[in-house]
Amino acid sequence: MCTEATLEQDILALALAPRDERKKMAVQILNLTWEKGLYPASIAPVYQALGRGELPPMTIPAFNVRGLTYPLARAIWRAALQADCGPIIFELAPSEATGCDQTFEEYAAMVMAAAFKEGYRGPVFLQGDHFSIDHLSDTEPLTELALQVIESGFYQIDIDGSHQYNSQAEQLTDFHAPNAQVTARLISSLRQKQPRDIHLTLGGEVGEIGGRNTSVEDLIAFRSELQNYLPKDTADLDKISAQTGTTHSGIVLPDGSTGRMSVDFSLIAQLAQQARQFGWSGMVQHGASTLQIKDLAQLPAAGVVEVHLATQIQNILFDHPAFPIELRDQMKRELVKSTRGAEGDQLETADDLSEAQRFYQARWAAWGIYKSQLWQLQPEVISQIADSLAEWATSIFQSLKVAQHSQVLQDFYPGGEN
Repeated sequence: MCTEATLEQDILALALAPRDERKKMAVQILNLTWEKGLYPASIAPVYQALGRGELPPMTIPAFNVRGLTYPLARAIWRAALQADCGPIIFELAPSEATGCDQTFEEYAAMVMAAAFKEGYRGPVFLQGDHFSIDHLSDTEPLTELALQVIESGFYQIDIDGSHQYNSQAEQLTDFHAPNAQVTARLISSLRQKQPRDIHLTLGGEVGEIGGRNTSVEDLIAFRSELQNYLPKDTADLDKISAQTGTTHSGIVLPDGSTGRMSVDFSLIAQLAQQARQFGWSGMVQHGASTLQIKDLAQLPAAGVVEVHLATQIQNILFDHPAFPIELRDQMKRELVKSTRGAEGDQLETADDLSEAQRFYQARWAAWGIYKSQLWQLQPEVISQIADSLAEWATSIFQSLKVAQHSQVLQDFYPGGEN
């Protein structure tokens, strides 16, 4: 049984336990946090209010913490509390659960425990990111996985059917029909089985991140087909993601640093306006972690209700001056040979990349391969990295205009936040 006195010991044991033993251990930690005033929640009421213009424009940050989740999430929670922040999301994709060796139950327990330890009480927003349908045969197992993670409090699910399209189609509606069909299947299944009194916050995706930009016409065509496939009286999507110029991990230069992405903020605003005409809350921005702060600051006014932030957390850890050089060199020797990049995607041009670029792209996998070594880093090393992460998170909260908005939590959720 997990207690306040044993919490951090139990967290470490959970992180290093065999995968098949983690669910039971995570449940004990979750039970403790729920008893102490934290609870999983859906962010749908906030998004609906944003979509209707009933709240000042803000963009909710969704953090993908791929490893060392407890100490890094503590840093983010600490920064959020100091900034008197409104809602924030912590998310994990199935690809990360596998590649980074972190189960959804484990992730939920780490995030909840981190919030509790920092003194937060109230709703916690957990999200299943990029539930990606690469093949039609993925639909049923992906639905089952989504239902499982919902049991652990992941009341936000982002459905990614963008890999499904008809490349031979002459009409946009026909082009987007496969995506709309599989997305509708998942929406229908999840709505039918969503927890009592919970409206799951469901997102869809039109256009692959890193591919061609999504047009307003694309969005209209997708929505038209989605309506055709959704059963009558089934609640629609709550938000939508599209491609507007970003790419996962950002633009990596030959020396391993990141270049500036060319994001079309005018297009984002047009897409958001159209999305809200459909009754959706607005746009979700993927691949934005390495955007400059001045670019991130443009998202709220453009109608972006949510932005996904993963790569910069990874960069802060692996590039930190306090990170052990020997461990980083070991990672580099191993991972530079990889042909897999961000999110585990195949690097089709791996031979054309510099060694620094290959390592930058492939170190996504280091979270899982070196999980044990990461958890065994010296406390002072983790502390310095956490301080840098908190400083970055503070700038994120300010630029996205969620700072000084804790009242939103108090207004929309019983008990609010303290």
